[in-house]
Amino acid sequence: MKLRDAAAMALCSLRCSMVKTLLTILGLGVGVASVLTVQALGAAGERQVEAEIARMGVNKVWVTPEDADTLTAADVLAAGEAAQLPACAGACTADVVSLGGQAVGAQVAGYDPAMQTVHGGEVLQGRTFTQEDFTRGNTVCLVNPSLRDALGGDVLGQRITVGGRRLMVVGVIDGLALPMMSLGGHMVALPLKTWEDTFGNSAAQMTLSIPPGRSANEVKAAVLQALGEGFRADTLEKEIDAARQIVRIFVMVLTCVAAVCMLTGAIGVMNVLMISVRERRREIGLIKALGGTSGQVAALFLLEALLYALLGGLLGLLLGAGLVCLFGAWMNLEARLTPRDTLPVVLAAAAMGVAFGVAPALRAAGMQVVQALRCE
Repeated sequence: MKLRDAAAMALCSLRCSMVKTLLTILGLGVGVASVLTVQALGAAGERQVEAEIARMGVNKVWVTPEDADTLTAADVLAAGEAAQLPACAGACTADVVSLGGQAVGAQVAGYDPAMQTVHGGEVLQGRTFTQEDFTRGNTVCLVNPSLRDALGGDVLGQRITVGGRRLMVVGVIDGLALPMMSLGGHMVALPLKTWEDTFGNSAAQMTLSIPPGRSANEVKAAVLQALGEGFRADTLEKEIDAARQIVRIFVMVLTCVAAVCMLTGAIGVMNVLMISVRERRREIGLIKALGGTSGQVAALFLLEALLYALLGGLLGLLLGAGLVCLFGAWMNLEARLTPRDTLPVVLAAAAMGVAFGVAPALRAAGMQVVQALRCE
C-alpha cells in the first residue's frame, strides 16, 4: 500500500462519519482558538499598558539639582547634547484654578519651548504656545480636557485665575505627559517664564523623553556624566519592567489554561481513533491478509490523526480570528493574529494530534490477522 493510497483511505474514513469528524476537530479547534485568542489579546493588552504608562510620562528621565534650587540654561543644553535628545526645563506645583464661581484644584506646570517635543500632547481646541509666549512670558495657558470640563466646558478665550494671576486660556491640550510629581487629573500648562513670574520660583527640573530602542539607564548615565556631581536623575524603568512582567505572567497563566484545552482536544483525537480501531478490526485484517504490513496499518492511523489535527488547527485558526475580533472590540483593544503567533500553534496542534495517534496506530499494527477477521 502506497502512501497515496493510505492518504485516500484516511480521507475516506473521515468522510464516512462526518458528525464524529466534526465533533473531533471541534474539540481540538476550540483549544487552538483559545491559545490564539489569549496570545493575541495578551499582546494587545501589553501594548495598551505600555501606551498608558507612556501617557503618564514614565518613559522619561527626570534630572534635578541636589545642591541648588534652579537649573541653568547651560545645564539643560549640556544634558540634551550628552544624551543626543531634546531636554525640557520645567516646574510644577499644585494650586487652585478658578473661573467665575468655579474653583478646582489642579496641577500647574511650566514648560520651556521644548514642551511638546518632550512631553507630547495634541491640541484639541485653540492653539499651543508661540515662541513669543515663551520668550516674553505672556499671560496665557493651556488646560487639559479634564480641567476644561470641571470649569464648565466653555473656557477657550476666557481668563482663569491661577496663582493670583488672570491667564487667558488659548488652547485645550490632551495627552500632555504630566510632570513626575503630578498626581494626574486636572492640569493647566504655562510657559516657563509665566510660571516663574506667577509663583516666584525658577525651574528646578528638566525632562528628557526616551525614544523606542533606547534604555532609560543609558540616557541617565550619559546625562549625569555630562552634568557632573550635584545632580540626581530618576527613571521608572524598573516600574515599567514590573508592569510588563505582571501582564506577561497573566498571559502565561491564561495560555497554560488554554493549552490544557488543546491537550483535551488531542486526547479526544486519541479516543476517537481507539474506538475506530475496535470498529475497523475486519478492515485491518483484510489489509494484512492482502499483504499489508503492520507499518502500513500504523501509517494509515497516523495519517488519520494528522488529518484530524490539521483540520482542527485550521478550524481553530478561523475560530481564533473571530474571537480575537469579537473580544478585541469588546475590550477596546487593537488585537490581531500574526503568522508568528498562528504558525507555531497550528504546528503544535498537528504534532500533538500525531503524538496522541501513536497509541491507536500501534494497537492497530499489533492486531493479529486471524483475530481481526474473526471479529466484526
